[in-house]
Amino acid sequence: MPRRPLSLPLTLAAVACFAATAAAGQATARFGPDGVWTLPEAAWTACLKQNADATGCLTSLMRDGGASPQAVEINKRLDGEGYMAAFRETGRVDVAEVTFPLRANSNEVAYLVNGEPPLVSSELDADIPGLAANAQYAAIKKAHPDVMTWPVGEGPREVETLADGGQGFAFAYALLNGCHACEVLGHVAVSFDFGPDGTFHGQRLVSVEPAP
Repeated sequence: MPRRPLSLPLTLAAVACFAATAAAGQATARFGPDGVWTLPEAAWTACLKQNADATGCLTSLMRDGGASPQAVEINKRLDGEGYMAAFRETGRVDVAEVTFPLRANSNEVAYLVNGEPPLVSSELDADIPGLAANAQYAAIKKAHPDVMTWPVGEGPREVETLADGGQGFAFAYALLNGCHACEVLGHVAVSFDFGPDGTFHGQRLVSVEPAP
């Protein structure tokens, strides 16, 4: 006996259900070692020589060189400017080392991945909460009014299990005497805190360490 076709409302409901399931699958997809990619130096140099605008070189090399879908997705989320060079599993949220080959300074930046949002850069883009009120920092600033915090950190030096079961990733940022190449006056330790479900809760000042 032939099967009766689904009515239009049931068909639309089935399509909506499939779309929702697919979207959920995309939302829960995790980055991992399959997203790691190695820059082909010879092809990279050749592309830079042939293109005045080099911003598309990285994406085209990944596409033509058979990079994994995961690697391509990370590059896309980084606006085509970077790629994941290394990956470290640390629990609910993991650490990815990202390389930006066209940057003049600080080509390597650690990203915290697989949480919410899926990629959180460890690069500082705002004032560190509580830093201005810290006594050690205030003493450094009094002696060196031009002190600045270099936005790219080292680490994470430590991955801490927080009281609520979440994770804290502690990075160290250099305090410089006015410029990138200037005297290092100390370091600021900042934790990027995530809840047990991987939700990013923000930055937390851990300590200020004056240079010896």
